[in-house]
Amino acid sequence: MHESTGWARDLSVEVAGRGVVSHAGSVAVRALADRTGLTAGLSRALARRGFEPVHDRGRVLADTAVTIADGGRVLSDLAVLRDQGELFGPVASDPTLWRTLDGIGDLQRDKLAAARAKTRRHVWDRIVARHGAIPASPVADRDLGRTIVIRLDATLVVAHSDKERAAGTYKGSWGHHPLTAWCDNTGENLAVKLRTGSAGSNTVTDHIEVLTSAIGQIPASFRRDLLITCDGAGATKDLLAHITTLNAAPGRRVHYSVGFDLDSRCRNAIGNVPEPLWENVINPDGTARDLKDAGVVELTGLLRASAGPGGHTIDQLKTWPKDMRVIVRRERPHPGAQLSLFEEADGWR
Repeated sequence: MHESTGWARDLSVEVAGRGVVSHAGSVAVRALADRTGLTAGLSRALARRGFEPVHDRGRVLADTAVTIADGGRVLSDLAVLRDQGELFGPVASDPTLWRTLDGIGDLQRDKLAAARAKTRRHVWDRIVARHGAIPASPVADRDLGRTIVIRLDATLVVAHSDKERAAGTYKGSWGHHPLTAWCDNTGENLAVKLRTGSAGSNTVTDHIEVLTSAIGQIPASFRRDLLITCDGAGATKDLLAHITTLNAAPGRRVHYSVGFDLDSRCRNAIGNVPEPLWENVINPDGTARDLKDAGVVELTGLLRASAGPGGHTIDQLKTWPKDMRVIVRRERPHPGAQLSLFEEADGWR
Protein backbone atom coordinates (compact mmCIF):
# COMPACT_ATOMS: atom_id res chain seq x y z
CA MET A 1 0.00 0.00 0.00
CA HIS A 2 1.38 3.41 -1.01
CA GLU A 3 2.52 5.71 1.78
CA SER A 4 -0.12 8.34 0.91
CA THR A 5 -2.95 5.79 1.16
CA GLY A 6 -1.58 3.63 3.97
CA TRP A 7 -3.13 5.64 6.77
CA ALA A 8 -6.06 3.19 7.04
CA ARG A 9 -3.91 0.03 7.05
CA ASP A 10 -4.36 -0.67 10.78
CA LEU A 11 -7.61 1.24 11.20
CA SER A 12 -10.19 -0.45 13.36
CA VAL A 13 -13.50 0.67 14.83
CA GLU A 14 -14.66 0.04 18.35
CA VAL A 15 -17.66 1.22 20.33
CA ALA A 16 -16.06 2.87 23.31
CA GLY A 17 -15.17 6.25 24.76
CA ARG A 18 -11.55 6.33 23.63
CA GLY A 19 -10.25 7.79 20.38
CA VAL A 20 -13.49 9.50 19.52
CA VAL A 21 -13.48 10.69 15.90
CA SER A 22 -14.96 14.04 14.85
CA HIS A 23 -16.83 14.06 11.51
CA ALA A 24 -16.52 10.27 11.32
CA GLY A 25 -18.18 10.13 7.90
CA SER A 26 -15.12 11.74 6.30
CA VAL A 27 -13.15 8.58 7.11
CA ALA A 28 -15.34 6.49 4.79
CA VAL A 29 -15.15 9.07 1.98
CA ARG A 30 -11.36 9.28 2.24
CA ALA A 31 -11.02 5.49 2.29
CA LEU A 32 -13.33 5.23 -0.73
CA ALA A 33 -11.15 7.64 -2.72
CA ASP A 34 -8.13 5.48 -1.92
CA ARG A 35 -9.76 2.09 -2.57
CA THR A 36 -11.19 3.12 -5.95
CA GLY A 37 -7.80 4.34 -7.13
CA LEU A 38 -8.80 8.01 -7.32
CA THR A 39 -6.11 9.24 -4.95
CA ALA A 40 -3.37 7.38 -6.80
CA GLY A 41 -4.72 8.60 -10.15
CA LEU A 42 -4.63 12.21 -8.99
CA SER A 43 -1.08 11.68 -7.77
CA ARG A 44 0.07 10.44 -11.17
CA ALA A 45 -1.71 13.31 -12.92
CA LEU A 46 0.17 15.91 -10.85
CA ALA A 47 3.54 14.16 -10.73
CA ARG A 48 6.51 16.30 -11.82
CA ARG A 49 9.87 14.91 -12.79
CA GLY A 50 12.51 15.66 -10.17
CA PHE A 51 9.95 17.03 -7.69
CA GLU A 52 9.29 15.05 -4.50
CA PRO A 53 6.88 17.07 -2.33
CA VAL A 54 6.52 16.50 1.38
CA HIS A 55 2.78 16.08 0.86
CA ASP A 56 1.74 14.04 -2.17
CA ARG A 57 -0.29 16.32 -4.45
CA GLY A 58 -2.92 13.68 -5.19
CA ARG A 59 -3.39 13.17 -1.45
CA VAL A 60 -3.83 16.92 -1.03
CA LEU A 61 -6.55 17.10 -3.71
CA ALA A 62 -8.34 14.03 -2.39
CA ASP A 63 -8.32 15.48 1.14
CA THR A 64 -9.72 18.74 -0.22
CA ALA A 65 -12.56 16.85 -1.90
CA VAL A 66 -13.24 15.01 1.37
CA THR A 67 -13.35 18.34 3.20
CA ILE A 68 -15.88 19.73 0.71
CA ALA A 69 -18.01 16.58 0.98
CA ASP A 70 -17.90 17.03 4.77
CA GLY A 71 -19.33 20.53 4.45
CA GLY A 72 -16.16 22.61 4.14
CA ARG A 73 -16.65 26.02 2.55
CA VAL A 74 -13.15 27.54 2.68
CA LEU A 75 -9.71 26.02 2.16
CA SER A 76 -8.79 26.47 5.81
CA ASP A 77 -11.49 23.91 6.68
CA LEU A 78 -8.89 21.29 5.77
CA ALA A 79 -7.94 21.66 9.43
CA VAL A 80 -10.82 19.29 10.26
CA LEU A 81 -8.64 16.48 8.92
CA ARG A 82 -5.30 17.96 9.94
CA ASP A 83 -6.35 18.27 13.59
CA GLN A 84 -6.88 14.50 13.77
CA GLY A 85 -3.38 13.37 12.94
CA GLU A 86 -3.70 10.13 14.91
CA LEU A 87 -6.35 9.02 12.44
CA PHE A 88 -5.47 10.66 9.13
CA GLY A 89 -1.74 11.01 9.49
CA PRO A 90 0.06 14.11 8.16
CA VAL A 91 -2.34 16.41 6.32
CA ALA A 92 -1.16 19.35 4.22
CA SER A 93 -1.12 22.89 5.57
CA ASP A 94 -3.16 25.69 4.05
CA PRO A 95 -0.14 27.15 2.17
CA THR A 96 0.61 23.71 0.69
CA LEU A 97 -2.98 23.44 -0.49
CA TRP A 98 -2.74 26.88 -2.08
CA ARG A 99 0.50 25.90 -3.89
CA THR A 100 -1.11 22.67 -5.10
CA LEU A 101 -4.06 24.48 -6.62
CA ASP A 102 -1.88 27.24 -8.05
CA GLY A 103 0.23 24.66 -9.87
CA ILE A 104 -2.71 23.26 -11.83
CA GLY A 105 -2.83 24.56 -15.41
CA ASP A 106 -4.62 23.40 -18.56
CA LEU A 107 -2.37 20.34 -18.99
CA GLN A 108 -2.85 19.28 -15.39
CA ARG A 109 -6.62 19.76 -15.63
CA ASP A 110 -6.74 17.45 -18.65
CA LYS A 111 -4.72 14.83 -16.77
CA LEU A 112 -6.95 15.15 -13.72
CA ALA A 113 -10.05 14.73 -15.90
CA ALA A 114 -8.53 11.58 -17.41
CA ALA A 115 -7.79 10.24 -13.91
CA ARG A 116 -11.38 10.89 -12.82
CA ALA A 117 -12.73 9.17 -15.95
CA LYS A 118 -10.52 6.12 -15.35
CA THR A 119 -11.69 5.84 -11.75
CA ARG A 120 -15.33 6.24 -12.79
CA ARG A 121 -14.93 3.48 -15.38
CA HIS A 122 -13.58 1.17 -12.67
CA VAL A 123 -16.38 2.05 -10.24
CA TRP A 124 -19.12 1.63 -12.87
CA ASP A 125 -17.70 -1.76 -13.83
CA ARG A 126 -17.94 -2.79 -10.18
CA ILE A 127 -21.53 -1.52 -9.98
CA VAL A 128 -22.51 -3.53 -13.05
CA ALA A 129 -20.71 -6.60 -11.70
CA ARG A 130 -22.71 -6.45 -8.47
CA HIS A 131 -26.10 -5.10 -9.61
CA GLY A 132 -26.19 -6.00 -13.30
CA ALA A 133 -26.59 -2.43 -14.54
CA ILE A 134 -26.11 1.24 -13.73
CA PRO A 135 -29.17 2.64 -11.88
CA ALA A 136 -31.90 3.75 -14.26
CA SER A 137 -33.07 7.36 -14.36
CA PRO A 138 -36.62 7.56 -12.92
CA VAL A 139 -39.38 9.31 -14.87
CA ALA A 140 -42.92 9.52 -13.45
CA ASP A 141 -43.99 5.94 -12.70
CA ARG A 142 -41.26 4.27 -14.78
CA ASP A 143 -37.60 4.63 -15.65
CA LEU A 144 -35.46 5.16 -18.75
CA GLY A 145 -33.76 1.78 -18.62
CA ARG A 146 -30.19 1.77 -19.94
CA THR A 147 -30.28 5.42 -21.06
CA ILE A 148 -27.64 7.58 -19.34
CA VAL A 149 -29.03 11.04 -18.57
CA ILE A 150 -26.74 14.08 -18.48
CA ARG A 151 -28.29 17.20 -16.96
CA LEU A 152 -26.80 20.59 -17.84
CA ASP A 153 -27.60 23.40 -15.43
CA ALA A 154 -26.14 26.76 -14.47
CA THR A 155 -26.28 27.88 -10.86
CA LEU A 156 -25.47 31.00 -8.89
CA VAL A 157 -22.83 30.94 -6.15
CA VAL A 158 -22.99 34.06 -4.01
CA ALA A 159 -19.70 35.62 -2.91
CA HIS A 160 -19.76 37.75 0.24
CA SER A 161 -16.49 39.48 -0.66
CA ASP A 162 -14.61 40.48 -3.79
CA LYS A 163 -13.51 36.99 -4.87
CA GLU A 164 -11.54 36.44 -8.04
CA ARG A 165 -13.84 36.52 -11.11
CA ALA A 166 -16.87 37.42 -8.99
CA ALA A 167 -19.28 39.82 -10.67
CA GLY A 168 -22.87 40.99 -10.62
CA THR A 169 -25.43 38.34 -11.55
CA TYR A 170 -28.71 38.55 -13.44
CA LYS A 171 -30.55 38.30 -10.12
CA GLY A 172 -28.78 41.32 -8.68
CA SER A 173 -26.48 39.33 -6.39
CA TRP A 174 -22.66 39.15 -6.48
CA GLY A 175 -20.63 36.03 -7.16
CA HIS A 176 -20.13 33.35 -9.80
CA HIS A 177 -22.35 31.66 -12.38
CA PRO A 178 -20.80 28.20 -12.96
CA LEU A 179 -22.19 25.76 -15.51
CA THR A 180 -22.43 22.15 -14.34
CA ALA A 181 -23.19 18.70 -15.76
CA TRP A 182 -24.56 15.84 -13.67
CA CYS A 183 -25.31 12.17 -14.28
CA ASP A 184 -28.93 11.65 -13.25
CA ASN A 185 -28.48 7.88 -12.98
CA THR A 186 -25.82 8.00 -10.28
CA GLY A 187 -26.03 11.58 -8.96
CA GLU A 188 -22.38 12.20 -9.89
CA ASN A 189 -20.99 15.55 -10.93
CA LEU A 190 -19.37 15.08 -14.33
CA ALA A 191 -18.06 18.54 -15.22
CA VAL A 192 -18.04 22.13 -13.98
CA LYS A 193 -16.99 25.34 -15.68
CA LEU A 194 -16.34 28.23 -13.32
CA ARG A 195 -17.69 31.44 -14.82
CA THR A 196 -18.04 35.03 -13.76
CA GLY A 197 -21.30 36.11 -12.19
CA SER A 198 -22.15 38.06 -15.34
CA ALA A 199 -21.83 35.01 -17.62
CA GLY A 200 -24.94 34.38 -19.70
CA SER A 201 -27.35 31.48 -19.31
CA ASN A 202 -27.48 30.68 -23.03
CA THR A 203 -23.78 30.75 -23.97
CA VAL A 204 -23.62 27.90 -26.47
CA THR A 205 -19.81 27.65 -26.41
CA ASP A 206 -19.85 27.07 -22.65
CA HIS A 207 -22.63 24.48 -22.93
CA ILE A 208 -20.84 22.55 -25.67
CA GLU A 209 -17.58 22.65 -23.73
CA VAL A 210 -19.18 21.33 -20.53
CA LEU A 211 -21.24 18.74 -22.42
CA THR A 212 -18.13 17.47 -24.22
CA SER A 213 -16.29 17.17 -20.90
CA ALA A 214 -19.28 15.41 -19.33
CA ILE A 215 -19.55 12.85 -22.14
CA GLY A 216 -15.81 12.23 -21.78
CA GLN A 217 -16.44 11.26 -18.15
CA ILE A 218 -19.00 8.62 -19.12
CA PRO A 219 -17.34 5.22 -19.72
CA ALA A 220 -17.23 4.52 -23.47
CA SER A 221 -19.49 1.47 -23.29
CA PHE A 222 -22.27 3.62 -21.79
CA ARG A 223 -22.15 6.45 -24.34
CA ARG A 224 -24.28 4.69 -26.94
CA ASP A 225 -27.59 5.77 -25.42
CA LEU A 226 -27.58 9.28 -23.96
CA LEU A 227 -30.23 11.84 -23.05
CA ILE A 228 -29.14 15.47 -22.59
CA THR A 229 -31.39 17.81 -20.63
CA CYS A 230 -31.28 21.52 -19.83
CA ASP A 231 -33.76 24.26 -19.07
CA GLY A 232 -35.06 26.82 -21.53
CA ALA A 233 -32.35 29.34 -20.69
CA GLY A 234 -29.63 27.08 -22.08
CA ALA A 235 -31.59 25.50 -24.92
CA THR A 236 -30.23 27.24 -28.01
CA LYS A 237 -30.49 26.22 -31.65
CA ASP A 238 -26.72 25.73 -31.87
CA LEU A 239 -26.67 23.43 -28.82
CA LEU A 240 -29.44 21.25 -30.24
CA ALA A 241 -27.70 21.20 -33.62
CA HIS A 242 -24.52 20.02 -31.87
CA ILE A 243 -26.41 17.26 -30.04
CA THR A 244 -28.02 16.24 -33.33
CA THR A 245 -24.59 15.76 -34.92
CA LEU A 246 -23.60 13.50 -32.00
CA ASN A 247 -26.60 11.35 -32.83
CA ALA A 248 -25.23 10.74 -36.33
CA ALA A 249 -22.45 8.43 -35.10
CA PRO A 250 -23.11 4.75 -35.98
CA GLY A 251 -24.58 2.78 -33.08
CA ARG A 252 -25.13 5.88 -30.94
CA ARG A 253 -28.40 7.48 -29.87
CA VAL A 254 -28.18 10.94 -28.32
CA HIS A 255 -31.53 12.57 -27.55
CA TYR A 256 -32.38 15.81 -25.77
CA SER A 257 -35.19 17.09 -23.58
CA VAL A 258 -34.99 20.85 -23.14
CA GLY A 259 -37.09 23.81 -22.15
CA PHE A 260 -38.72 25.82 -24.95
CA ASP A 261 -39.82 29.43 -24.90
CA LEU A 262 -43.58 29.90 -24.59
CA ASP A 263 -43.66 32.64 -27.22
CA SER A 264 -46.49 34.00 -29.34
CA ARG A 265 -46.30 31.19 -31.92
CA CYS A 266 -46.68 28.54 -29.20
CA ARG A 267 -49.49 30.47 -27.55
CA ASN A 268 -51.35 30.71 -30.83
CA ALA A 269 -50.85 26.98 -31.40
CA ILE A 270 -52.15 26.18 -27.91
CA GLY A 271 -55.27 28.17 -28.68
CA ASN A 272 -55.87 25.96 -31.75
CA VAL A 273 -55.62 22.64 -29.90
CA PRO A 274 -59.05 20.91 -29.77
CA GLU A 275 -59.95 20.21 -26.17
CA PRO A 276 -60.36 16.40 -26.67
CA LEU A 277 -56.70 16.11 -27.71
CA TRP A 278 -55.34 16.97 -24.27
CA GLU A 279 -54.07 13.86 -22.49
CA ASN A 280 -53.59 13.04 -18.81
CA VAL A 281 -50.47 13.94 -16.87
CA ILE A 282 -49.09 10.91 -15.00
CA ASN A 283 -48.26 11.14 -11.28
CA PRO A 284 -45.11 9.51 -9.84
CA ASP A 285 -47.25 6.64 -8.52
CA GLY A 286 -48.59 5.91 -12.01
CA THR A 287 -52.05 7.37 -11.54
CA ALA A 288 -53.46 9.88 -14.01
CA ARG A 289 -54.26 13.42 -12.94
CA ASP A 290 -57.73 14.70 -13.66
CA LEU A 291 -57.87 16.53 -16.99
CA LYS A 292 -59.59 19.36 -15.16
CA ASP A 293 -56.35 19.91 -13.22
CA ALA A 294 -53.60 19.19 -15.75
CA GLY A 295 -52.99 18.03 -19.31
CA VAL A 296 -50.33 17.49 -21.96
CA VAL A 297 -50.37 17.70 -25.76
CA GLU A 298 -47.94 17.87 -28.68
CA LEU A 299 -47.74 21.10 -30.70
CA THR A 300 -45.26 20.02 -33.38
CA GLY A 301 -47.79 19.54 -36.17
CA LEU A 302 -49.46 22.90 -35.60
CA LEU A 303 -46.09 24.67 -35.57
CA ARG A 304 -44.68 22.85 -38.61
CA ALA A 305 -47.78 23.51 -40.72
CA SER A 306 -49.16 26.86 -39.62
CA ALA A 307 -51.51 28.98 -41.65
CA GLY A 308 -49.66 31.95 -43.05
CA PRO A 309 -50.66 35.05 -45.05
CA GLY A 310 -52.81 34.29 -48.07
CA GLY A 311 -53.56 30.79 -46.82
CA HIS A 312 -50.00 29.58 -47.39
CA THR A 313 -48.59 26.96 -45.02
CA ILE A 314 -45.48 28.03 -43.13
CA ASP A 315 -43.05 26.13 -40.91
CA GLN A 316 -42.51 28.12 -37.72
CA LEU A 317 -39.76 25.70 -36.61
CA LYS A 318 -37.71 25.71 -39.83
CA THR A 319 -34.57 26.96 -38.08
CA TRP A 320 -34.75 24.21 -35.45
CA PRO A 321 -33.75 20.54 -35.93
CA LYS A 322 -36.15 18.72 -38.25
CA ASP A 323 -36.82 15.88 -35.82
CA MET A 324 -37.53 18.14 -32.82
CA ARG A 325 -40.90 17.70 -31.12
CA VAL A 326 -42.63 20.39 -29.06
CA ILE A 327 -44.75 19.19 -26.14
CA VAL A 328 -46.69 21.47 -23.80
CA ARG A 329 -48.10 20.80 -20.35
CA ARG A 330 -50.77 22.87 -18.64
CA GLU A 331 -52.14 22.86 -15.11
CA ARG A 332 -54.36 24.94 -12.90
CA PRO A 333 -52.24 27.43 -10.93
CA HIS A 334 -52.31 27.30 -7.15
CA PRO A 335 -54.42 29.91 -5.32
CA GLY A 336 -52.69 33.29 -5.16
CA ALA A 337 -50.29 32.61 -8.06
CA GLN A 338 -49.27 35.59 -10.18
CA LEU A 339 -50.63 34.97 -13.68
CA SER A 340 -49.57 36.46 -16.98
CA LEU A 341 -52.12 37.99 -19.33
CA PHE A 342 -52.01 34.82 -21.43
CA GLU A 343 -52.69 32.66 -18.38
CA GLU A 344 -55.48 34.89 -17.15
CA ALA A 345 -57.31 34.46 -20.45
CA ASP A 346 -58.23 30.81 -19.87
CA GLY A 347 -57.02 30.15 -16.32
CA TRP A 348 -54.29 27.64 -17.30
CA ARG A 349 -50.58 27.82 -16.57
